[in-house]
Amino acid sequence: MSRVREARVCLLSTGGTITSIYDEDIQAYRPGLAMDALLSSLPPSLGSIEVVRRDLFQLDSANAQPHHWQEIATAVQEMDARRPDLDGFVILHGTDTMVYSASALSFMVQKLGKPIVFTGSQIPASLPWSDGPRNLLDALRVAAWADLAETCIVFNGEIHRGTRAKKIRERALDAFDSVDPTPLGVLAREVVLQESRTRRHPPSPVFDTRLCKDVFLLKVFPGMPPDVISRIIDMGYRGLVIEGFGSGNIPTIENALTGPIREALSSGCTVVMTTQCAFGQADLSLYEVGKAAMDVGALSAYDMTSEAALVKLMWVLGHTDDADEVHTMMMKNYVGEITLSQSVGLRGT
Repeated sequence: MSRVREARVCLLSTGGTITSIYDEDIQAYRPGLAMDALLSSLPPSLGSIEVVRRDLFQLDSANAQPHHWQEIATAVQEMDARRPDLDGFVILHGTDTMVYSASALSFMVQKLGKPIVFTGSQIPASLPWSDGPRNLLDALRVAAWADLAETCIVFNGEIHRGTRAKKIRERALDAFDSVDPTPLGVLAREVVLQESRTRRHPPSPVFDTRLCKDVFLLKVFPGMPPDVISRIIDMGYRGLVIEGFGSGNIPTIENALTGPIREALSSGCTVVMTTQCAFGQADLSLYEVGKAAMDVGALSAYDMTSEAALVKLMWVLGHTDDADEVHTMMMKNYVGEITLSQSVGLRGT
């Protein structure tokens, strides 16, 4: 094999399991491992990568809030301006809310021309059998040398698009999966990438961290009282993502949701229907109980994940209140979060 070229990667730490240590006082794990200790677990050949380090915060990702997404995006912007020679970014993050943060960075930082790679671990790196060192090394490889210009999650030897990933396993090392299509790539002897990826390109970065945090994610369940939606609107929420059954279906006889959805839309709240299924998509035209939501004005998320739909709606409502503009932006493919061929039959077309 030919000698790998030297590369420069910015490593941003936000905490998570990968940085966790056992606290005897609380008798539980919490973030606290120093970045030097984490990097010391990697092989000496890492010397071909110059790692520029920056600690942002030490959080369990269950405590991550939308303003933390904005802080991470701002840090990327600052470091990219300070070191334009960087080949990529790696962000250490907890697995519980990683897909939310990766989705947010996908929208907030566009056209960077280089990878933004989220990674973490299922087992604290302070333990000798941790998956953390391998995931970090893989993430550094992708950020340094992969012909990729997307925000992604590198975990257990796979590369997932940030807006297409879900955490589907609580403890297993293969915690994440890509939800239609397949992963962007895998890490083996070489980094093997799908043709569908966005390749590295000359940067023309767009940093835009505007968000409306008044968006609610609601999972429908049998027997759910319809006035839950009214209560959500009374609380001042401007957006509502509803996880329906199957292809986005809702009750229409007992505990019917059509009336409350219509009232929510009339009050100026945007309603987006998605599916509770890990794989598949919302297709409101398939069944009467899905078409009912579409007929009163709810939007379909099509093949967006619930997490990506929630974050995208926050980002869109951070830009506009106009219903037509919101509709247009939600149906636009910005960073591979939605398959345009699925979003047919748009209003006004």
